[in-house]
Amino acid sequence: MTFDIEQELEQINQYTRKAVTQDDVYLFTLTLCDNEVDREFERFTPEALKQLAELFKGKTGLFDHSCKSEQQSARVFSTWVETDSARTTTQGEPYTSLKARAYMIRTKENEALIAEIEGGIKKEVSVGCAMGSLCCSVCGADRRTAGCDHSKGHTYNGQLCHDVLSDARDAYEWSFVAVPAQRAAGVTKAFLKEEPMNPEILETVKAADTGLSLSKPQLRQLQTEIAQLEQAGADAAAYRAKLLSDIGRSVVLAMPQIDKSLFLEGCKAMTAQALERLCESLKAQTKSMQRRPQLFTKTEQTPTDNHAFCI
Repeated sequence: MTFDIEQELEQINQYTRKAVTQDDVYLFTLTLCDNEVDREFERFTPEALKQLAELFKGKTGLFDHSCKSEQQSARVFSTWVETDSARTTTQGEPYTSLKARAYMIRTKENEALIAEIEGGIKKEVSVGCAMGSLCCSVCGADRRTAGCDHSKGHTYNGQLCHDVLSDARDAYEWSFVAVPAQRAAGVTKAFLKEEPMNPEILETVKAADTGLSLSKPQLRQLQTEIAQLEQAGADAAAYRAKLLSDIGRSVVLAMPQIDKSLFLEGCKAMTAQALERLCESLKAQTKSMQRRPQLFTKTEQTPTDNHAFCI
């Protein structure tokens, strides 16, 4: 997906006291939440995602849901709901997610954070919100008023029991976290809508036989294009390396009999999209193999008065 920088700066400046320029800000795209059953056996309805899209505009980004001003890192300035009709959830619905664009002001203090986002270290996010309805997916009973005999995470007549979250009331914040409840929530790839290279430069390059003669503005634009291509190539290489690393860890657990190095060698020829699907498949398989520790005890959580959810 591409974005128009001028339009985005106009949206951002609605939240700033002083107009900012492209050089002042760092922009990135987030998947805040979706309609898939998450690790806590809860899921948002598509309608709830549309409601949250409006509520999350202007909301601040934190770390680990720590509501302190010094923990503020970024702010959402644009949101939209995206449906992938070619992909279905475990409940048979078209996969729908809440996307957002966020910005932070470039400073010396956040240079390290920006580098971690670019390098895929700071990626996963979680949202804090308030929902008006919490219903059992098996019988439809409201967990808050009537309750029922079904337990989240258990299967009844082939149906996985989980809580269905709807009627969004408020959005508090979103946070960078280590392990989000929503598996797909996090920073995603995005591309700005750039002006195409000057046709004169392209024609000059194409017609060149042994040498080139460019004006200074043409040279600067060509240098900018090359730098952008180099950065895009470096980002793509880093992303592929992370995917291969994740696949390597998962294949050891899922298929210990397989030679890891040989398996990864075969993966190198795959596209990024194919690597993503393979990575998700292996992670799902390893998760199904996990067992609770022998001394695991379930602790009861006391609900808060405002029924806030950190998803």
